[in-house]
Amino acid sequence: MLKHVFTSCFLLFIIHTAKAQLFPEHNYPTNYFRYPLDIPLKLNANFGEMRPNHFHMGLDLFTLRRENLPVYAPADGWISKVKVDPNGFGNAIYVSHPNGYTSLYCHMNTFPTKVLQAMKEGQYVKESWKGDVEFAKNQFPVKKGEFLAYSGNTGASAGPHVHYEIRRTEDDACLNALLFHRVYDVTPPDITKLAVYDRTKSTYEQTPKTLMLSRAAGGYSVPGGTITVNSEAVSFAIVATDRVTGVPNANGIFEALVYVDEEAISGFRVDGIDYLQTRYLNAHIDYRIKANGGSYYQHISPLPGDRLPIYFKKDDGLIHLDDTTTHQVKIVVKDANNNASTVRFQLKRSAWTSAATNVQKDSRYMLPNQINIFEQGDVQMVSSEKSFYDAFRLVYNYKTSATAFSNIHVMHSPTVPVHDSMMFRIKPNKEIPASARNRVIMIHNTKGKVVVERATLVKGWYEAKSRDFGEFWLEVDEVPPTITVAGVTDGGTVVAGSPITVTVADNKKAIYSFRAELDGQWLMFAGLGPVFRYKTDEYCPIGDHELKLRVEDEAGNVTERIIRFTRK
Repeated sequence: MLKHVFTSCFLLFIIHTAKAQLFPEHNYPTNYFRYPLDIPLKLNANFGEMRPNHFHMGLDLFTLRRENLPVYAPADGWISKVKVDPNGFGNAIYVSHPNGYTSLYCHMNTFPTKVLQAMKEGQYVKESWKGDVEFAKNQFPVKKGEFLAYSGNTGASAGPHVHYEIRRTEDDACLNALLFHRVYDVTPPDITKLAVYDRTKSTYEQTPKTLMLSRAAGGYSVPGGTITVNSEAVSFAIVATDRVTGVPNANGIFEALVYVDEEAISGFRVDGIDYLQTRYLNAHIDYRIKANGGSYYQHISPLPGDRLPIYFKKDDGLIHLDDTTTHQVKIVVKDANNNASTVRFQLKRSAWTSAATNVQKDSRYMLPNQINIFEQGDVQMVSSEKSFYDAFRLVYNYKTSATAFSNIHVMHSPTVPVHDSMMFRIKPNKEIPASARNRVIMIHNTKGKVVVERATLVKGWYEAKSRDFGEFWLEVDEVPPTITVAGVTDGGTVVAGSPITVTVADNKKAIYSFRAELDGQWLMFAGLGPVFRYKTDEYCPIGDHELKLRVEDEAGNVTERIIRFTRK
């Protein structure tokens, strides 16, 4: 008898443990890191919030709508890197910790003087204002609570705040910092919409059935309480947000799981994503709905080409309906504090089912997880095995042009997302003069957004890469960029701290590179264009100097200007 009781209890324990470990348990330290600001914790945005082409990979910390709040080291460690990223992080500082984690602080205004000096020396070694400067482990040790930087609004920032990340040092994966810093939150997520997909077909070639959800005391429900489908395999996507108690901001959710008859089928937990993976957000959402101005629908069952490490799947993660039996479905959505909301409904398959699409028998279909090649006449497209998330039948057309050196090739629709770049090859349809053959550019237009890429001639084809579908054509650009200088003139003088501003312009608004040299040595101008700035410092000592400016556009046209001046 005792043996039977023990066996039953052991089996229950195994079942319970299996349920509890649908996702890996990491056991992050919750008391190791202090909060990096000396004001109460308040979030402007959380980890996993969805943004165009990426997840938000950290916490946006509220700084009282002010700049220059002191930021402190959350634990012992060393400053391992600083970064200048004008289109993203702005001024960022990294602290490595002995427990295997790295903390990161972005959009800073400034760093300690000794760090700034070492950063500047590193920029001159690399001859680059933008980018990383790394430090030795013993160069800048810090103690918990030691000053690191002053907060700011640099880079791609819409207002003063601190973007704060915790990463796993060994692989640079971004971790959900709310699992390290517990905040008071008893508010469960909001779930507003549900989408139903026929997964015998591509998600790109159907319009999902969307339902508004209603909330009652027991959770959320669908209209009528039952969803009837005519497919043998389905999946769901949800529109859901989360709010921290007392804060009105709508943030991203942490976890979602779908259960059928109390068995977990598929789900995701937003944690452990690195910056090489964050573009897979476009697979995680219904991209077409969002691209057309709709909501962020998050797939609970991943698409075939989605390589995010955030999912749990039983088998293929789809709900298979082999008969017309009614099934009990629940979708449980949680935040990082384990507050949960649940959608409950019944699911049944009709007696009639739609025919599945056999994408393997149609060569016009582009498929995920393999190289795809499209060629028609004077245009080619080659994808990588990581370019597409789901199958779709490529649609191609073209238009003639009196000014371009090729047809305007209309490649599918920009509402289908692309992960890895595709190689586009175009043959010109009119003679390009020999003198202009190294000045050919490929123009890519997606819904009015024009991108210019230098085209390389390979065996009669001009080729360039793109991460979007749209219109593509060839042009010749032989117009060099222009340079305008303020703050110094040829034969003039400057003094310590004098600002020098260089403004560059290009007829295609496509600057490829800018370089400044003082007496033959690289000189650091800050900016990515069209405006570059330098303030005379120790790299421009007293005496006579020659400043050489060089700018090149995407087509390879170059303009140089030399200014001789005296530093007083």
